[in-house]
Amino acid sequence: ADTTKKDTAKINTQIQKIQKKISDRQTELSEIQNRLPGEQAAASEATENSGDAQEKSRKQAANAVGGDAGDAKKAAKAAKKAASQTSDAEDAAEKVKKDQEKIKDLNKDLEKLNEKLSNLQQGIG
Repeated sequence: ADTTKKDTAKINTQIQKIQKKISDRQTELSEIQNRLPGEQAAASEATENSGDAQEKSRKQAANAVGGDAGDAKKAAKAAKKAASQTSDAEDAAEKVKKDQEKIKDLNKDLEKLNEKLSNLQQGIG
């Protein structure tokens, strides 16, 4: 009877650890899911800004072809801004992608933990 008590106590400890892990994963999942819409909106805006900057750069470059040194400077500045904004858009899109992958991983992890928990609980009952 003593070993049964020890086994049950051991299983209960494992159950508590798994429940804590599940709780932690759910909290992390919730945080990511809450920030994702903002990140997606920021990525969308960054992409739009990048397109606008690239269009402005293209126009400045066209002006610089037949223009003076001032036009060439404006074109170079516009090109630099377009490159920067394109980089910002890529960074924002990457952030969204990473969070979407993290959500998938957390869901897989939660599925495994819940299965483990269920198996342990059935072992007691």
